[in-house]
Amino acid sequence: MTKLEQKVSEYIQQYRLCHVGDRLLVACSAGADSMALLHYLHHQQEKLGVSVAAVHVNHMLRGEDAAGDRHYVESFCRERGIPVYATDIPIPSILEAEQGNMQAVCRRERYTYFEQVMTETNSSKLVVAHHADDQIETVLMALIRGSHDIGMQGILRRRPFANGELIRPFLSITREDILEYLQAYNQDYREDSSNKKDSYTRNRMRHHVVPLLRNENPKIAEAVMHYTEKVQADEELLQSLAKEALQDVLIEKQSDLWKININTFQNQPLALQRRIILLLLNYLYKDTIMLQSYTLWNSILKLVRTTTGNATIDLPKGAKAIRQYDELILMKKVSTSHPTSKILPFGHWIELPNRLRLYIGKVDDKIPSDISSQAKSYFVNATCFALPLHIRGRMDGDRIQLLGANIQKRISRLFIDEKVPMALREIWPIVVTNDNEVIAVPGLRVSSYFSNSKRLTDDTIFIVDQQTL
Repeated sequence: MTKLEQKVSEYIQQYRLCHVGDRLLVACSAGADSMALLHYLHHQQEKLGVSVAAVHVNHMLRGEDAAGDRHYVESFCRERGIPVYATDIPIPSILEAEQGNMQAVCRRERYTYFEQVMTETNSSKLVVAHHADDQIETVLMALIRGSHDIGMQGILRRRPFANGELIRPFLSITREDILEYLQAYNQDYREDSSNKKDSYTRNRMRHHVVPLLRNENPKIAEAVMHYTEKVQADEELLQSLAKEALQDVLIEKQSDLWKININTFQNQPLALQRRIILLLLNYLYKDTIMLQSYTLWNSILKLVRTTTGNATIDLPKGAKAIRQYDELILMKKVSTSHPTSKILPFGHWIELPNRLRLYIGKVDDKIPSDISSQAKSYFVNATCFALPLHIRGRMDGDRIQLLGANIQKRISRLFIDEKVPMALREIWPIVVTNDNEVIAVPGLRVSSYFSNSKRLTDDTIFIVDQQTL
Protein backbone atom coordinates (compact mmCIF):
# COMPACT_ATOMS: atom_id res chain seq x y z
CA MET A 1 0.00 0.00 0.00
CA THR A 2 1.35 3.42 -0.96
CA LYS A 3 1.59 6.39 1.41
CA LEU A 4 -1.23 8.06 -0.51
CA GLU A 5 -3.62 5.15 -0.06
CA GLN A 6 -2.88 4.84 3.64
CA LYS A 7 -3.04 8.57 4.45
CA VAL A 8 -6.09 9.33 2.32
CA SER A 9 -8.03 6.36 3.67
CA GLU A 10 -7.32 7.50 7.25
CA TYR A 11 -8.18 11.11 6.40
CA ILE A 12 -11.52 10.18 4.82
CA GLN A 13 -12.43 8.04 7.82
CA GLN A 14 -11.25 10.61 10.40
CA TYR A 15 -13.35 13.42 8.96
CA ARG A 16 -16.13 11.27 7.48
CA LEU A 17 -15.70 12.86 4.07
CA CYS A 18 -17.53 10.03 2.28
CA HIS A 19 -20.57 8.01 3.22
CA VAL A 20 -22.01 4.82 1.79
CA GLY A 21 -24.27 5.73 -1.12
CA ASP A 22 -22.46 8.96 -2.00
CA ARG A 23 -22.36 9.90 -5.67
CA LEU A 24 -18.89 11.43 -6.19
CA LEU A 25 -18.21 13.84 -9.04
CA VAL A 26 -14.43 14.13 -9.44
CA ALA A 27 -13.01 17.29 -11.01
CA CYS A 28 -10.27 16.07 -13.34
CA SER A 29 -7.99 18.32 -15.41
CA ALA A 30 -5.71 15.46 -16.65
CA GLY A 31 -2.87 16.71 -14.44
CA ALA A 32 -1.02 14.54 -11.92
CA ASP A 33 -3.09 15.56 -8.88
CA SER A 34 -6.53 15.04 -10.37
CA MET A 35 -5.57 11.88 -12.26
CA ALA A 36 -4.31 10.36 -9.01
CA LEU A 37 -7.56 11.39 -7.31
CA LEU A 38 -9.77 9.90 -10.01
CA HIS A 39 -7.65 6.72 -10.18
CA TYR A 40 -7.73 6.30 -6.38
CA LEU A 41 -11.48 6.86 -5.96
CA HIS A 42 -12.27 4.57 -8.91
CA HIS A 43 -10.25 1.79 -7.27
CA GLN A 44 -11.73 2.45 -3.82
CA GLN A 45 -15.38 2.99 -4.78
CA GLU A 46 -16.49 -0.51 -3.82
CA LYS A 47 -14.71 -0.33 -0.47
CA LEU A 48 -16.15 3.14 0.21
CA GLY A 49 -19.60 2.18 -1.01
CA VAL A 50 -19.76 5.10 -3.45
CA SER A 51 -20.15 5.69 -7.18
CA VAL A 52 -17.66 7.78 -9.15
CA ALA A 53 -18.05 10.06 -12.16
CA ALA A 54 -15.66 12.64 -13.64
CA VAL A 55 -16.10 16.22 -14.81
CA HIS A 56 -13.67 18.14 -17.03
CA VAL A 57 -13.52 21.72 -18.34
CA ASN A 58 -11.45 22.84 -21.33
CA HIS A 59 -10.83 26.58 -20.92
CA MET A 60 -9.68 26.78 -24.56
CA LEU A 61 -6.55 28.73 -23.58
CA ARG A 62 -3.90 26.29 -24.79
CA GLY A 63 -5.19 25.20 -28.17
CA GLU A 64 -4.46 21.58 -29.07
CA ASP A 65 -2.84 20.90 -25.69
CA ALA A 66 -6.08 21.72 -23.89
CA ALA A 67 -8.13 19.68 -26.36
CA GLY A 68 -5.68 16.83 -25.73
CA ASP A 69 -6.35 17.06 -21.98
CA ARG A 70 -10.06 16.62 -22.57
CA HIS A 71 -9.49 13.68 -24.90
CA TYR A 72 -7.17 12.06 -22.34
CA VAL A 73 -9.70 12.30 -19.49
CA GLU A 74 -12.54 11.06 -21.69
CA SER A 75 -10.46 8.10 -22.92
CA PHE A 76 -9.37 7.18 -19.38
CA CYS A 77 -13.00 7.17 -18.22
CA ARG A 78 -14.33 5.36 -21.26
CA GLU A 79 -11.82 2.51 -20.82
CA ARG A 80 -12.90 2.04 -17.20
CA GLY A 81 -16.62 2.64 -17.57
CA ILE A 82 -16.53 5.86 -15.56
CA PRO A 83 -19.25 8.37 -16.50
CA VAL A 84 -17.60 11.58 -17.68
CA TYR A 85 -19.00 15.06 -18.32
CA ALA A 86 -16.89 17.52 -20.26
CA THR A 87 -17.33 20.90 -21.89
CA ASP A 88 -15.39 23.57 -23.77
CA ILE A 89 -15.71 27.10 -22.35
CA PRO A 90 -14.46 29.95 -24.59
CA ILE A 91 -12.51 31.81 -21.88
CA PRO A 92 -10.63 34.03 -24.41
CA SER A 93 -13.87 35.51 -25.77
CA ILE A 94 -15.27 35.94 -22.23
CA LEU A 95 -12.10 37.76 -21.18
CA GLU A 96 -12.30 39.99 -24.24
CA ALA A 97 -15.86 40.96 -23.36
CA GLU A 98 -15.35 41.39 -19.59
CA GLN A 99 -11.70 42.50 -19.34
CA GLY A 100 -11.50 40.54 -16.08
CA ASN A 101 -8.81 38.58 -14.26
CA MET A 102 -8.12 35.40 -16.21
CA GLN A 103 -7.72 33.09 -13.22
CA ALA A 104 -10.85 34.46 -11.55
CA VAL A 105 -12.91 34.10 -14.73
CA CYS A 106 -11.63 30.55 -15.31
CA ARG A 107 -12.50 29.55 -11.77
CA ARG A 108 -15.96 31.12 -11.97
CA GLU A 109 -16.84 29.44 -15.25
CA ARG A 110 -15.34 26.11 -14.22
CA TYR A 111 -17.24 25.93 -10.94
CA THR A 112 -20.44 27.10 -12.59
CA TYR A 113 -20.20 24.07 -14.87
CA PHE A 114 -19.32 21.80 -11.95
CA GLU A 115 -22.42 23.01 -10.12
CA GLN A 116 -24.58 22.45 -13.19
CA VAL A 117 -23.35 18.87 -13.65
CA MET A 118 -23.56 18.11 -9.96
CA THR A 119 -27.19 19.21 -9.88
CA GLU A 120 -28.15 17.44 -13.11
CA THR A 121 -26.53 14.15 -12.01
CA ASN A 122 -27.80 14.44 -8.43
CA SER A 123 -24.24 13.98 -7.18
CA SER A 124 -23.73 14.43 -3.44
CA LYS A 125 -20.04 15.44 -3.43
CA LEU A 126 -17.76 17.36 -5.76
CA VAL A 127 -14.23 16.06 -5.13
CA VAL A 128 -11.19 18.20 -5.95
CA ALA A 129 -7.50 17.35 -5.68
CA HIS A 130 -5.99 20.12 -3.53
CA HIS A 131 -3.19 18.63 -1.44
CA ALA A 132 -0.83 19.56 1.42
CA ASP A 133 1.61 21.47 -0.82
CA ASP A 134 -1.31 23.57 -2.11
CA GLN A 135 -2.12 24.30 1.53
CA ILE A 136 1.40 25.67 2.16
CA GLU A 137 1.10 27.96 -0.86
CA THR A 138 -2.37 29.15 0.18
CA VAL A 139 -1.30 30.10 3.71
CA LEU A 140 1.80 31.91 2.38
CA MET A 141 -0.29 33.84 -0.13
CA ALA A 142 -2.77 34.82 2.59
CA LEU A 143 0.12 36.18 4.69
CA ILE A 144 1.50 38.13 1.75
CA ARG A 145 -1.91 39.63 0.91
CA GLY A 146 -2.51 40.57 4.52
CA SER A 147 -5.67 38.46 4.69
CA HIS A 148 -7.41 38.06 8.02
CA ASP A 149 -8.89 35.01 9.71
CA ILE A 150 -10.66 33.55 6.66
CA GLY A 151 -7.50 33.52 4.55
CA MET A 152 -5.35 32.15 7.35
CA GLN A 153 -7.57 29.11 7.69
CA GLY A 154 -6.14 27.85 4.43
CA ILE A 155 -8.05 25.45 2.19
CA LEU A 156 -11.06 23.85 3.88
CA ARG A 157 -11.44 20.07 3.75
CA ARG A 158 -15.16 20.48 3.05
CA ARG A 159 -17.70 23.20 2.33
CA PRO A 160 -21.27 23.38 1.05
CA PHE A 161 -21.54 23.29 -2.74
CA ALA A 162 -24.51 23.12 -5.10
CA ASN A 163 -26.92 20.48 -3.76
CA GLY A 164 -24.25 18.83 -1.59
CA GLU A 165 -20.64 19.36 -0.57
CA LEU A 166 -17.20 20.00 -2.01
CA ILE A 167 -14.58 17.77 -0.36
CA ARG A 168 -10.76 17.58 -0.52
CA PRO A 169 -9.53 14.14 0.61
CA PHE A 170 -5.93 14.85 -0.55
CA LEU A 171 -5.14 17.60 1.99
CA SER A 172 -3.20 15.10 4.11
CA ILE A 173 -0.75 14.15 1.35
CA THR A 174 2.04 15.90 -0.55
CA ARG A 175 2.80 16.23 -4.23
CA GLU A 176 5.61 13.71 -3.68
CA ASP A 177 3.08 11.19 -2.36
CA ILE A 178 0.95 11.73 -5.46
CA LEU A 179 3.83 11.16 -7.88
CA GLU A 180 4.86 8.04 -5.95
CA TYR A 181 1.31 6.70 -6.24
CA LEU A 182 1.12 7.34 -9.99
CA GLN A 183 4.47 5.63 -10.52
CA ALA A 184 3.39 2.62 -8.42
CA TYR A 185 0.35 2.13 -10.65
CA ASN A 186 2.13 3.11 -13.86
CA GLN A 187 -0.51 5.78 -14.39
CA ASP A 188 0.23 8.60 -16.85
CA TYR A 189 -0.94 12.21 -16.64
CA ARG A 190 -0.57 15.38 -18.68
CA GLU A 191 1.44 18.46 -17.75
CA ASP A 192 -0.08 21.92 -18.06
CA SER A 193 2.67 24.14 -19.48
CA SER A 194 1.27 27.19 -17.65
CA ASN A 195 2.23 25.58 -14.32
CA LYS A 196 5.88 26.21 -15.18
CA LYS A 197 5.45 29.97 -15.60
CA ASP A 198 6.44 32.33 -12.79
CA SER A 199 3.88 34.92 -13.89
CA TYR A 200 1.41 33.62 -11.27
CA THR A 201 1.94 34.20 -7.53
CA ARG A 202 1.12 30.60 -6.66
CA ASN A 203 3.69 29.32 -9.13
CA ARG A 204 6.38 31.57 -7.64
CA MET A 205 5.54 30.22 -4.19
CA ARG A 206 5.69 26.67 -5.53
CA HIS A 207 8.92 27.04 -7.46
CA HIS A 208 10.99 29.25 -5.15
CA VAL A 209 9.59 29.75 -1.65
CA VAL A 210 8.26 26.32 -0.69
CA PRO A 211 11.53 24.54 -1.60
CA LEU A 212 13.39 26.90 0.76
CA LEU A 213 10.94 26.16 3.56
CA ARG A 214 11.25 22.43 2.91
CA ASN A 215 15.03 22.72 3.22
CA GLU A 216 14.53 24.31 6.65
CA ASN A 217 11.91 21.75 7.67
CA PRO A 218 11.35 18.65 5.52
CA LYS A 219 8.01 18.17 7.30
CA ILE A 220 6.74 21.69 6.51
CA ALA A 221 3.61 20.29 4.83
CA GLU A 222 2.71 18.34 7.96
CA ALA A 223 3.39 21.38 10.15
CA VAL A 224 1.14 23.61 8.03
CA MET A 225 -1.55 20.93 7.97
CA HIS A 226 -1.59 20.79 11.78
CA TYR A 227 -1.68 24.59 11.93
CA THR A 228 -4.62 24.95 9.52
CA GLU A 229 -6.58 22.15 11.20
CA LYS A 230 -6.22 23.93 14.56
CA VAL A 231 -7.17 27.31 13.06
CA GLN A 232 -10.17 25.81 11.27
CA ALA A 233 -11.39 24.13 14.48
CA ASP A 234 -11.02 27.38 16.44
CA GLU A 235 -12.70 29.35 13.67
CA GLU A 236 -15.63 26.95 13.55
CA LEU A 237 -16.29 27.61 17.25
CA LEU A 238 -15.86 31.39 16.90
CA GLN A 239 -18.15 31.46 13.88
CA SER A 240 -20.91 29.70 15.81
CA LEU A 241 -20.52 32.22 18.64
CA ALA A 242 -20.52 35.11 16.12
CA LYS A 243 -23.78 33.87 14.58
CA GLU A 244 -25.39 33.87 18.02
CA ALA A 245 -23.97 37.34 18.75
CA LEU A 246 -25.26 38.62 15.40
CA GLN A 247 -28.80 37.77 16.45
CA ASP A 248 -28.30 39.83 19.61
CA VAL A 249 -27.17 42.94 17.72
CA LEU A 250 -29.47 42.56 14.69
CA ILE A 251 -32.33 45.04 14.48
CA GLU A 252 -33.60 44.35 10.98
CA LYS A 253 -32.87 41.96 8.14
CA GLN A 254 -34.29 42.48 4.66
CA SER A 255 -33.40 41.19 1.20
CA ASP A 256 -31.29 44.26 0.44
CA LEU A 257 -30.51 45.70 3.88
CA TRP A 258 -29.20 44.64 7.30
CA LYS A 259 -29.33 46.88 10.37
CA ILE A 260 -27.52 46.36 13.70
CA ASN A 261 -27.41 48.20 17.03
CA ILE A 262 -23.95 49.72 17.48
CA ASN A 263 -24.12 49.97 21.28
CA THR A 264 -24.89 46.25 21.60
CA PHE A 265 -22.24 45.49 18.98
CA GLN A 266 -19.58 47.41 20.94
CA ASN A 267 -20.25 45.22 24.00
CA GLN A 268 -19.12 42.13 22.06
CA PRO A 269 -15.48 40.92 22.30
CA LEU A 270 -13.31 42.24 19.46
CA ALA A 271 -12.86 38.74 18.02
CA LEU A 272 -16.64 38.43 17.66
CA GLN A 273 -17.00 42.00 16.36
CA ARG A 274 -14.70 41.15 13.46
CA ARG A 275 -16.60 37.98 12.68
CA ILE A 276 -19.99 39.68 12.88
CA ILE A 277 -18.77 42.14 10.26
CA LEU A 278 -17.55 39.24 8.13
CA LEU A 279 -20.98 37.61 8.38
CA LEU A 280 -22.53 40.88 7.21
CA LEU A 281 -20.03 41.16 4.37
CA ASN A 282 -20.81 37.60 3.36
CA TYR A 283 -24.39 38.80 2.87
CA LEU A 284 -23.10 41.50 0.51
CA TYR A 285 -20.40 39.54 -1.30
CA LYS A 286 -20.02 35.91 -2.28
CA ASP A 287 -16.48 36.57 -3.57
CA THR A 288 -14.01 34.92 -1.16
CA ILE A 289 -11.20 37.28 -2.18
CA MET A 290 -13.43 40.26 -1.42
CA LEU A 291 -14.24 38.85 2.02
CA GLN A 292 -10.53 38.47 2.80
CA SER A 293 -9.86 42.19 2.32
CA TYR A 294 -8.48 43.61 5.58
CA THR A 295 -9.12 47.15 4.37
CA LEU A 296 -12.78 46.39 3.70
CA TRP A 297 -13.78 44.90 7.03
CA ASN A 298 -11.48 47.16 9.07
CA SER A 299 -13.07 50.29 7.53
CA ILE A 300 -16.48 49.11 8.76
CA LEU A 301 -15.03 48.31 12.19
CA LYS A 302 -13.75 51.89 12.42
CA LEU A 303 -17.16 53.20 11.36
CA VAL A 304 -18.89 51.62 14.38
CA ARG A 305 -16.40 52.74 17.02
CA THR A 306 -18.64 55.73 17.71
CA THR A 307 -22.35 56.56 17.62
CA THR A 308 -21.81 60.28 17.14
CA GLY A 309 -23.56 61.64 14.04
CA ASN A 310 -24.00 60.02 10.65
CA ALA A 311 -21.38 58.70 8.25
CA THR A 312 -21.38 56.64 5.07
CA ILE A 313 -18.72 54.42 3.48
CA ASP A 314 -18.95 53.49 -0.18
CA LEU A 315 -18.19 49.77 -0.46
CA PRO A 316 -17.21 47.76 -3.57
CA LYS A 317 -19.88 46.91 -6.15
CA GLY A 318 -22.07 49.85 -5.17
CA ALA A 319 -22.87 48.68 -1.62
CA LYS A 320 -22.87 51.07 1.33
CA ALA A 321 -22.19 51.01 5.07
CA ILE A 322 -24.13 53.72 6.88
CA ARG A 323 -23.74 54.78 10.51
CA GLN A 324 -26.96 56.45 11.60
CA TYR A 325 -26.39 57.44 15.24
CA ASP A 326 -26.55 54.14 17.15
CA GLU A 327 -27.36 52.00 14.10
CA LEU A 328 -25.19 50.47 11.36
CA ILE A 329 -26.91 49.83 8.04
CA LEU A 330 -25.34 47.62 5.38
CA MET A 331 -27.15 47.77 2.08
CA LYS A 332 -26.63 46.33 -1.37
CA LYS A 333 -26.35 48.51 -4.45
CA VAL A 334 -29.43 50.61 -5.08
CA SER A 335 -30.35 52.72 -8.05
CA THR A 336 -29.62 56.41 -7.56
CA SER A 337 -32.19 57.43 -10.15
CA HIS A 338 -35.68 58.55 -9.18
CA PRO A 339 -38.43 55.95 -9.36
CA THR A 340 -40.26 56.26 -12.63
CA SER A 341 -43.36 58.41 -12.27
CA LYS A 342 -46.44 56.28 -12.83
CA ILE A 343 -50.15 56.26 -12.06
CA LEU A 344 -51.16 54.37 -8.93
CA PRO A 345 -53.93 51.86 -9.62
CA PHE A 346 -56.67 51.05 -7.12
CA GLY A 347 -57.54 47.60 -5.80
CA HIS A 348 -54.21 45.77 -5.50
CA TRP A 349 -50.76 45.97 -3.90
CA ILE A 350 -48.12 48.18 -5.51
CA GLU A 351 -44.51 47.24 -4.79
CA LEU A 352 -42.34 50.26 -3.94
CA PRO A 353 -38.62 50.83 -3.26
CA ASN A 354 -37.17 50.47 0.25
CA ARG A 355 -39.15 47.32 1.05
CA LEU A 356 -42.51 49.08 0.95
CA ARG A 357 -45.79 48.21 -0.67
CA LEU A 358 -48.97 50.25 -0.95
CA TYR A 359 -52.64 49.31 -1.32
CA ILE A 360 -55.25 51.91 -2.32
CA GLY A 361 -58.88 50.88 -2.50
CA LYS A 362 -62.47 51.80 -1.76
CA VAL A 363 -63.41 51.33 1.89
CA ASP A 364 -66.42 49.22 0.92
CA ASP A 365 -64.29 46.81 -1.14
CA LYS A 366 -62.79 43.62 0.29
CA ILE A 367 -59.52 44.49 2.03
CA PRO A 368 -56.48 42.24 1.27
CA SER A 369 -55.92 39.51 3.82
CA ASP A 370 -52.11 39.26 3.35
CA ILE A 371 -51.29 42.22 5.59
CA SER A 372 -48.37 42.07 8.02
CA SER A 373 -48.51 43.20 11.63
CA GLN A 374 -46.44 46.25 10.64
CA ALA A 375 -49.05 47.55 8.20
CA LYS A 376 -50.67 50.93 8.83
CA SER A 377 -54.08 51.98 7.48
CA TYR A 378 -55.26 55.52 6.69
CA PHE A 379 -58.60 56.84 5.47
CA VAL A 380 -59.32 59.73 3.12
CA ASN A 381 -62.03 61.31 0.98
CA ALA A 382 -60.54 61.02 -2.51
CA THR A 383 -62.66 63.92 -3.81
CA CYS A 384 -60.43 66.27 -1.78
CA PHE A 385 -57.61 66.12 -4.33
CA ALA A 386 -57.04 65.71 -8.06
CA LEU A 387 -56.99 62.13 -9.34
CA PRO A 388 -55.34 59.99 -10.56
CA LEU A 389 -52.58 59.62 -7.98
CA HIS A 390 -48.97 59.16 -9.07
CA ILE A 391 -45.82 57.70 -7.53
CA ARG A 392 -42.46 59.36 -8.23
CA GLY A 393 -39.11 60.24 -6.70
CA ARG A 394 -38.31 63.30 -4.60
CA MET A 395 -38.01 66.64 -6.40
CA ASP A 396 -36.43 69.90 -5.24
CA GLY A 397 -38.95 72.02 -3.37
CA ASP A 398 -41.30 69.16 -2.47
CA ARG A 399 -43.38 69.94 0.63
CA ILE A 400 -46.13 68.17 2.54
CA GLN A 401 -48.81 69.36 4.96
CA LEU A 402 -48.34 66.67 7.60
CA LEU A 403 -51.17 64.95 9.43
CA GLY A 404 -51.33 66.47 12.91
CA ALA A 405 -49.25 69.55 12.02
CA ASN A 406 -50.26 73.09 11.13
CA ILE A 407 -47.33 73.86 8.83
CA GLN A 408 -45.92 72.48 5.62
CA LYS A 409 -42.63 70.66 5.85
CA ARG A 410 -40.00 70.26 3.17
CA ILE A 411 -39.49 66.61 2.21
CA SER A 412 -35.73 67.12 2.57
CA ARG A 413 -36.27 68.19 6.19
CA LEU A 414 -38.64 65.29 6.81
CA PHE A 415 -35.91 62.87 5.75
CA ILE A 416 -33.52 64.49 8.22
CA ASP A 417 -36.04 64.42 11.07
CA GLU A 418 -36.90 60.78 10.36
CA LYS A 419 -33.17 59.91 10.19
CA VAL A 420 -33.43 58.47 6.68
CA PRO A 421 -29.92 57.59 5.43
CA MET A 422 -28.69 59.79 2.60
CA ALA A 423 -28.30 56.77 0.34
CA LEU A 424 -32.03 55.98 0.62
CA ARG A 425 -33.44 59.48 0.14
CA GLU A 426 -32.98 59.60 -3.63
CA ILE A 427 -35.03 56.46 -4.19
CA TRP A 428 -37.73 57.04 -1.56
CA PRO A 429 -41.20 56.90 -3.20
CA ILE A 430 -43.44 59.98 -3.05
CA VAL A 431 -47.23 59.87 -3.64
CA VAL A 432 -48.56 62.96 -5.43
CA THR A 433 -51.92 64.07 -6.84
CA ASN A 434 -52.58 64.80 -10.48
CA ASP A 435 -51.71 68.43 -9.61
CA ASN A 436 -48.31 67.27 -8.28
CA GLU A 437 -49.25 67.92 -4.65
CA VAL A 438 -47.40 65.63 -2.20
CA ILE A 439 -49.90 63.71 -0.05
CA ALA A 440 -47.80 60.83 1.32
CA VAL A 441 -44.24 59.68 1.85
CA PRO A 442 -44.87 55.93 2.32
CA GLY A 443 -43.01 54.48 5.27
CA LEU A 444 -42.69 57.89 6.94
CA ARG A 445 -45.67 60.29 7.05
CA VAL A 446 -48.96 61.20 5.31
CA SER A 447 -50.65 64.54 4.73
CA SER A 448 -53.48 66.18 6.64
CA TYR A 449 -55.97 64.86 4.07
CA PHE A 450 -55.78 61.52 5.89
CA SER A 451 -57.17 60.22 9.15
CA ASN A 452 -56.08 57.32 11.36
CA SER A 453 -59.73 56.29 11.73
CA LYS A 454 -62.56 56.28 9.21
CA ARG A 455 -64.69 59.43 9.07
CA LEU A 456 -68.22 59.62 7.66
CA THR A 457 -67.06 61.15 4.36
CA ASP A 458 -64.02 58.91 3.83
CA ASP A 459 -64.37 56.63 0.82
CA THR A 460 -60.79 55.44 0.27
CA ILE A 461 -58.29 53.41 2.33
CA PHE A 462 -54.51 53.61 2.10
CA ILE A 463 -52.54 50.64 3.52
CA VAL A 464 -48.75 50.84 3.75
CA ASP A 465 -47.06 47.56 4.59
CA GLN A 466 -43.55 46.52 5.71
CA GLN A 467 -42.77 49.90 7.23
CA THR A 468 -44.83 51.87 9.70
CA LEU A 469 -45.94 55.33 8.62
